[in-house]
Parts: sequence; structure tokens; C-alpha cells
Amino acid sequence: MSERDVDARVEELTRGLRQMAAGLLEASAKHPDAVRARELSVAARLLTNDVLTCLDGEAVTGSQARRSEPDVQDADPSMRSTVAGSGSALEELVELYLNDYDRSLHGDPVMIAPDLRHGGWEHLHRVKFGRGKPFEGAPLWNDTVSSRGKTVVRGMTSKREVLRRLHHSYVTRRDLDGPEGELAVRILQGCEAIRRCRVINDGDFVKTSALEVKLMDLKWRALVIAAGRSEHAGAQLLTRLRQLEVLAAAVLKLDAAFRQHNNDPSMGTRIAGAAYGLKALLHHWPLEESVADSCHFAP
Repeated sequence: MSERDVDARVEELTRGLRQMAAGLLEASAKHPDAVRARELSVAARLLTNDVLTCLDGEAVTGSQARRSEPDVQDADPSMRSTVAGSGSALEELVELYLNDYDRSLHGDPVMIAPDLRHGGWEHLHRVKFGRGKPFEGAPLWNDTVSSRGKTVVRGMTSKREVLRRLHHSYVTRRDLDGPEGELAVRILQGCEAIRRCRVINDGDFVKTSALEVKLMDLKWRALVIAAGRSEHAGAQLLTRLRQLEVLAAAVLKLDAAFRQHNNDPSMGTRIAGAAYGLKALLHHWPLEESVADSCHFAP
């Protein structure tokens, strides 16, 4: 067998492992038993972080499989540590970087469309910070609104009419009632945890502005899907949750090493490998749904 044939065989086996990781992650998302779901998620993450990174030539010193608990002694005291095997990478980041208050939805709208023009954004914020709770009477996402898209004139258009004319430019808490909304909230929490991650803010390994754009787009897409409540909304949200889990695994790997580097100089090699993997992943992330479903995501 020639060297080219060997390389082709290795690539074929690697694709099989990636598909296996995707299957484990999908089974975890759908499993009714929370304990078993966590076990499947951990197995998928270990396969992705250790086996596949080894095949890709990354350093495996201090791998996730041998790590029993993240070292958080040099992290913000308000952050709560969590045992690495207790859940998915996304759950670990949420546990580390979001307090109980930040995990709940407070106030309306939950989010305004990122690409909304500044004028529309200002109109919605004037309504939001005005008296009363006007968003409680806002039309639901699937409501038919005849005046949607009409021009809002400051001082002339009522708050109620502002919300009608800017319908589909925002998502409210009422839009997220139901199981689809719960999935969307998990995506919101995960995006926020990644953005607050210490290595993202202090490590200077990735361009935070570019990451923020990607996370903002993912959050808005998830909210719109949940609010629309289509027949395939649940499956679409699970796909996006898997996409976020892939990113979270790479971020957690780098973050854990980064938080330990002051106490363990040997973390330098591991940090370099994890940073390279994260940058490579972000270059193509998020993936198309069909690609994400087959888990062709490793750098």
C-alpha cells in the first residue's frame, strides 16, 4: 500500500469517527434520560477533543480524558467550577460563566434583529424603556399584521403601532413559549457563556468582534425558528445546538488550559494546539445544516 493509499485510508477512518461523534451528540440531544444523555455527550466530546485532535496532529498532553476537573483557582471567584464529566462542554461553560440570573429571560424584547436599521432600533428602544409593559401586547411572530413594514414617524406613531409596523424585527418572551423556545434559550445561554469565557476576553487568540457577529447571527436565527414554530423547528434548533456544542468543546479545551497556564508552564504546548484548533474551526463555523448533521466539523 502506497503512502497516498495510507493517507486516504486514514482520512476515511477519520470521517467515520466524526460521523460517530455526530451520532453520539444527536443521541444525547434526543435521549429522554438526562444522566444517559450527559454520558453520550461526554463520549462525543472526548472523541472529538482527544481522538480526532490526535489524528489531526495536535498535542494531547493533559487531554480532556485525563482531566478530572478544570482548574479554576485563578478564575473569577464568582464563577462556579464543575466536574468535567458532568455534562457537555456547553453546559460546563454555562455553569462556569453564567449565574442563575443570567440564565433566565428578563424583559422584552428578548432580542432585536441584528440587521435592523438604526432608526428602527431606536423606535423599539423608546418603546422598551417607556412606561408600562407595551411588549406584553405585541403581536406574536405568527400573527398576521397588515401594517408591518410601514414607516414609523417619531411622535406620530403610537407605541402599539410601532410594534406592529416593526413586527418580525424582534422576538418576545411569549414567542418562546413551548419546547422550541426552551431549545432557543439554551442556545442563547451557550452563546453568552462563550462570549464571557475568560480565554475569549483575555487570551487574544481570536478576533472577538468577528466571533460576536457569528454568535449574534446564531442567536437570532434560533429565536426566529423557535418563534415561527414550524413543523421542523425542533430539528433545526437541535442542529444549531450541535453546531454550538462543537464550538463550545473547542473553546472549553482552550479555556481550561489558559486558566491553568500560570500554575503549569507545560500548558504552553496544549494552549498552542487548542488555539490552532479553535481558529481553524471558526474559519468555517457555523456549518451548513447538512454538513453539521454528518459532523464534518473537526479542523
